[in-house]
Amino acid sequence: MGDKPAVPVQNNSSGLTIYLRLLGYIRVYWLIFIASVLGMWTFSAMEIAFVDLMGYLINVLTVITGETVEGLHIDVGSLDEGLTAKVAKWLVTGGDPLSQSRVVIPIMILIIAVIRGLGFVAGNYGMSYISQSVVDRLRNQVFAKYTRMPTAYFDSQMSGHLVSQLTFHVQQVMGATTDALKVLIREGSLVIGLLIYLFYLNWQLALIFFAVMPVIALIVTVVSKRFRRLSKRIQSAMGDVTQVAHEAVSGFREMRLFGGESYEIRRMETASKHNRQQTLKLSLTEGISTPVVQLLVAAAISTLIWMAMVPDILGTMSTGGFTKFLLTAGLLAKPLRQLTQTNAVIQRGIAAATVLFDTMDSEEELDDGRLEPETVRGHFVFDNVRFRYGSKLEPALQDISFSVEPGKTIALVGSSGSGKSTLISLIPRFYRHEGRILLDGAEINDYRLQNLRRHIALVSQQVTLFNDTVYNNIAYGELSKKSPEQVREAARTANALDFIEALDQGFDTLIGDDGVMLSGGQRQRLAIARAMLKDAPVLILDEATSALDTESERHIQAALEQIMKGRTTFVIAHRLSTVENADRILVLEKGRLVEQGSHGELLAIKGRYAQLHSKQFATETG
Repeated sequence: MGDKPAVPVQNNSSGLTIYLRLLGYIRVYWLIFIASVLGMWTFSAMEIAFVDLMGYLINVLTVITGETVEGLHIDVGSLDEGLTAKVAKWLVTGGDPLSQSRVVIPIMILIIAVIRGLGFVAGNYGMSYISQSVVDRLRNQVFAKYTRMPTAYFDSQMSGHLVSQLTFHVQQVMGATTDALKVLIREGSLVIGLLIYLFYLNWQLALIFFAVMPVIALIVTVVSKRFRRLSKRIQSAMGDVTQVAHEAVSGFREMRLFGGESYEIRRMETASKHNRQQTLKLSLTEGISTPVVQLLVAAAISTLIWMAMVPDILGTMSTGGFTKFLLTAGLLAKPLRQLTQTNAVIQRGIAAATVLFDTMDSEEELDDGRLEPETVRGHFVFDNVRFRYGSKLEPALQDISFSVEPGKTIALVGSSGSGKSTLISLIPRFYRHEGRILLDGAEINDYRLQNLRRHIALVSQQVTLFNDTVYNNIAYGELSKKSPEQVREAARTANALDFIEALDQGFDTLIGDDGVMLSGGQRQRLAIARAMLKDAPVLILDEATSALDTESERHIQAALEQIMKGRTTFVIAHRLSTVENADRILVLEKGRLVEQGSHGELLAIKGRYAQLHSKQFATETG
């Protein structure tokens, strides 16, 4: 059955569900997570302890200086209120409270600073370690997923967007699991601690803050949805930027030769402008939401002070106690602001994680076969094979039927778009077909994918090389197990040894991105050497000599004829002179097999092959 264009499964989960799934990666590091959370809680607790210490200090100063608030009677006994006073009694037994405070306050300041610092280090480093590990794991999982995706997935995706997932999207996730999570835990615990402390000091006044909390929660909920929507647009725009940059860099020769500089600059400006617009919208939303939350907090503090100045309430609290309440209320503003600002980072991370999880949840290349033979003879039967790229497109292949005996050479010819490359792509199961393709009597879908492809070597007209050494490009993947002698012999057979040895570092020479340091013919010969090194029983040559000059082609053709002996070979060639010796030639037109036979037989019937041959012969001799 023909493959449908594979697109990521659209994830309709809520933002909370996505974030919880993202945080699920933390389970592996639960011990470090607990330690870091305890560290951040300790940091927040020391903030509250410092406030309590300041209240104790103010009460001490009030007693010493004899300053009182009108209507209040302050005496030494007032120092007994608060947590610090209790710690003071525990640290220094005996003596009056003033003597205690002289020893306790300096010691407490140092102790709070040390514990606060240790908590910060433990929380900060622990969360950074976890988040970096999560991002590393997530990036590797997405990349590994790419290696298992069907060919149709890559046909439907732009390479720039795929690369953007591993770079920009992962970077956004890092923000949501690093700084955002640290702020969420540290400042969130501080807010909770401060609210509890407010209740401890005066529960009636503390209710004022709880009155504005639902309004703040509503604002955060509304803004979160907009953050996420804008973040998705930003990520898409960044994918466009990456795509334009990738195409311009990889095609810089064509860009300069055809005067495309201005066109590419305009494309980049358009993509970058769209990204800038969406980013500014997000910044504006963040800029408005944060002051609104701050205004609500300020209104709550103002109301609190107005009510606290009522004599009846003021008379129930000491100077230090009242100061502690105001300090605590004032301290709520900073963590609430940071939590509001962090919401934008979290929503960007959720939007990025949604895209990454969509990719990870997409269907992988189907591999339900069980056959794993050590080797194959190479006997093929194509029985009524059909294929289309997507359900809405016209069939690319229709009713293709033929057989290939082991060790024979089959040539595929026809005009461009006739279906030659598509037919060849079905053999290693790059696409799923309708009908039957049998290899040694078994449907190729019944073979394990890895095993099936182990029996097939490919040389394509679009040579793919890697930014690595010459040696590693020939002995690529599983071929790295081959000996250096075998690699050298493959290079010699492919007529590549002379130019390799002429390079500065021979086989250890780095060839650059996609072999940019080599000529087209040299790149093609490395690809042929790679196929020769694989020594597979089935060989596919898709315009294998298209990039070679006449002399090199003559040498390569002789080498190919040697490697083709005893192997079932499928050859695609536009130059018909290179396939005249094929055991059988198949002529394809508009996805249908219109003729088949030997070179002489096809010329004799004076059909489509004879027309192609006559036209090409006239062109070459003309």
